[in-house]
Amino acid sequence: MRKIGQAIALVALILAFGVAASPPAWPGERPATVKIGATLAITGFLSPDWGPRIVDFMKVWEKQVNAQGGVFVKEFNARLPLELVIYDDESNPDKSAELYEKLAAVDRVHLFLGPASSPVTLRATTVAERLKIPMVTVEANSPIVFSRGFQWIVGVDRPGHFWSENYFAMLKDLREKGKVPYKTIAFLIEDNPHTKDVAQGAQEFAQKSGLQIVAAEAVPFRTKDFSAPIARFKGLNPDILYVSAWPFTSAPFFKQAHELGLKPREAHTIHLILEWARDVGPQLAEGVTGESHLALKAMPDGLGAILKELKVDDPYAFKAITTPIRYLAMETVRRGIEAAGSLDREKLMATLRALRFDMPWGPAKFDFNVQVAGRALNGVGEKYLFTSQLQNGRIQIVWPPRYADTEYRPSPRQ
Repeated sequence: MRKIGQAIALVALILAFGVAASPPAWPGERPATVKIGATLAITGFLSPDWGPRIVDFMKVWEKQVNAQGGVFVKEFNARLPLELVIYDDESNPDKSAELYEKLAAVDRVHLFLGPASSPVTLRATTVAERLKIPMVTVEANSPIVFSRGFQWIVGVDRPGHFWSENYFAMLKDLREKGKVPYKTIAFLIEDNPHTKDVAQGAQEFAQKSGLQIVAAEAVPFRTKDFSAPIARFKGLNPDILYVSAWPFTSAPFFKQAHELGLKPREAHTIHLILEWARDVGPQLAEGVTGESHLALKAMPDGLGAILKELKVDDPYAFKAITTPIRYLAMETVRRGIEAAGSLDREKLMATLRALRFDMPWGPAKFDFNVQVAGRALNGVGEKYLFTSQLQNGRIQIVWPPRYADTEYRPSPRQ
């Protein structure tokens, strides 16, 4: 009777976690599918940049890879279908870590794909490192994620320090050619790992480009009251206002700045997406610059195929800040498995660290011992960022010239 009770309890536990009663494949045994586990900000405060549509995007990638026969694993001499197992972490770092534990213990995934954002990834990567399961991180680019000496993570995004390198290269070029009169710049910086790292790098690039920094004002994460920094900015009257904040913070800042009469010649927000433009209004958003991970002239064919299946008319209007990085991370996982020829985790991790393949903007690879702000970063990617501008209600790439849809236009505020 005791054994029967234990068996019933085990079945109940399996059903509670929503998995099939059949046992998962063990190491060395050919699995039915190659399982890739991930959590995502489907709900919660980060969901506007990710949300259910990114799950749709990932599932179309899975479908298209499997329609091509899946992924070839040499040790089994067979092509195996890929299976994405995705849970909603509710934009919560602790919830994400808990779910990665479940992905390992219950779903028995072969490797991890990282969650959304640096703060959530910072926590989730501790699970990968402790369990020695390879993780390819996605949108995380904070140096703290990659400066802890972890051996079981690599990330496809560039460190946040380099986020606006192209923007300041463009400004330097425009100033040297006498096309813009910008001399001074002020920074609004949200207190968050990602936004602080981006701002730190931007300030260095601003100085190198010959701009004078007149202010750098920090505000609390997700604050709604900007009266104090706006008053200071108004007194300094900078030519350029650089806003290093998440869209849910930068949108109300731009509205308040306009209401209080702050009108810089050039305004920049680090996440220029159409959802942000709709929040602030078309007139105020017109001419604002930002960064994009997507350029039509550097569009991978596979990414274009996914957007076509999703019936996306304007790629810049569909999660352009996340879809290119997600696509790169998923392709890294697929190519890494095929290059390793094995599902052995140590072989997979070693292969991922040395992996290199071409993308339209250049090679995709991971760098080690990268010195940023006094830290040595390991396993960081080189995902290219493009400078964009809102023109006539549409996002357009304006720099570098070889990828540009059109030229930069001075703001209508001038």
